[in-house]
Amino acid sequence: MPAPTTIPEFIDLVRKSQLVEPAKLDGYLTTHPGPFESPAALSRRMQADGLITPFHSEQILRGKYRGFFLGKYKVLDRIGLGGMGQVFLAEHTSMRRRAALKVLPPDRAENQFSKERFLREARAAAQLDHPNLVRAFDVDFDGDVIFLVMEFVDGINFHDLVVRHGPLTPARAGYFIWQSAMGLEYMSSRGLIHRDIKPANLLVDRNGVVKILDLGLVRSEEENDELTRGEGVKILGTADYLAPEQAIDCSRVDVRADIYSLGATAYFLLTGQPPFGGDKIAHKLIAHQTRKAVPVHELRPEIPVELSAVVTKMLAKKPAERYQTPAEVMAALDEWAVNPPPPPSDIEIPSTTGGGGGCASSAVSLGTNTVRPSRGGSSAAGLSTSGSAIKYHSARFAATATAAGPVADATPIPLGPLYIAAAGPVPAPPKPFHLPSLPAGTTHGMKKGTSSIDLATAAALARKIATKTQPAIPRPETVLVRPAGSLRHRASMALAFSLTLALGAWDVAVLTGTLPRSIVPNFAGLAEPAANSGTR
Repeated sequence: MPAPTTIPEFIDLVRKSQLVEPAKLDGYLTTHPGPFESPAALSRRMQADGLITPFHSEQILRGKYRGFFLGKYKVLDRIGLGGMGQVFLAEHTSMRRRAALKVLPPDRAENQFSKERFLREARAAAQLDHPNLVRAFDVDFDGDVIFLVMEFVDGINFHDLVVRHGPLTPARAGYFIWQSAMGLEYMSSRGLIHRDIKPANLLVDRNGVVKILDLGLVRSEEENDELTRGEGVKILGTADYLAPEQAIDCSRVDVRADIYSLGATAYFLLTGQPPFGGDKIAHKLIAHQTRKAVPVHELRPEIPVELSAVVTKMLAKKPAERYQTPAEVMAALDEWAVNPPPPPSDIEIPSTTGGGGGCASSAVSLGTNTVRPSRGGSSAAGLSTSGSAIKYHSARFAATATAAGPVADATPIPLGPLYIAAAGPVPAPPKPFHLPSLPAGTTHGMKKGTSSIDLATAAALARKIATKTQPAIPRPETVLVRPAGSLRHRASMALAFSLTLALGAWDVAVLTGTLPRSIVPNFAGLAEPAANSGTR
């Protein structure tokens, strides 16, 4: 439907959307007759009076009036975007309770691997009930759209907190990591491994309570993770915070991989940067395998050496040299949990949109690139621009999720999880599914502009380095296809190989005496000057 150009057209779309009860809308228009110079002016006034949200306004001004309801929930705003779908702030139409809806778009639901991973996250979240974990309430369907109903947390994730306000004090960082370890200990006691602990997946609410979210990559220690193997995935996680052993075989890691990732997160909280820099994924994977991170107290002298030692031990390359359980991490950080610091201020967690409520700008993450609702940009990025309904499809997500779109304060978007698929043959998918493995170019979570060949090469390099420094970990046989080098590189390699063969033939000829005497150097003559000089 075309965008409204007059006030009556805008009011007609608001009525059709059913966002405002008819009697309430009629009463409002009676008490606010205008005049309004444009539909946008009336929209701003309705936002200010709490009838609609900026998200509603933006969609209606685009000519959309359908799709604002998913099941029993009215969608208020979009608060997250990533390769697996979108996360919306919503309100139960009867109970008026707010929740976060993680939506798996129809085009993703058609792929059985994506659908099963989404449902596995829901089943795992349903088993957990802990103050330091974001709770899940329900899984529901609306037509061909599947969505997970989760607890809405009015807070900010660690990534945005540090990017906007700088590194944390040692007291705050120690207390936040202590709480995170408490959540991981609870998950571990239920036999679950998170596999994607990072600053963007840890929230702190207005009361200072830390919550772990996004169980999209979770695995059970009691299962063999046939889903990951069937999907052909070799690496799951986020390169900046990935444990060395997780880059080798993500399907066999235990809770010590989460401890490493939590240590890398602590490093970020204290220094404002990951343990290892660089723009290329391959460099980061190799650095996690081979390099030692600079101790945090050397970068910030005010950090206590004791806290720096805890972070360093969490980042040990060998799992056996780290803390073996999250409970041990908690014990090491007890000193920073005795006197909790004050909760975040209103400046750190500003109230934004959501129909008059306190909707945090980054309260829910998909575990991939996060998009914060803008105060000046568009919150409709990734939504279809044709038709009269909001399209919950992900075909346009990838370009939007990594573009410089609606990002508050122009802060960088955190890198999402890597899904590196094997370049060679992959095992058959788990029963009862009978789909081929996902090609690397279409697996979710990839960074824009990164080819599947580059990622496969990065995984191969990491595994090659790891075999020299880490004990061997059994893994399925995989054939990695290496990209052909440039013409100059191949020519130089051929020349070096030819020279090696020629020198080898020369040595054999000299030793066996088959070389003509006329071209054999007079080594005896060369030795005479040295002998004469020695007798003088």
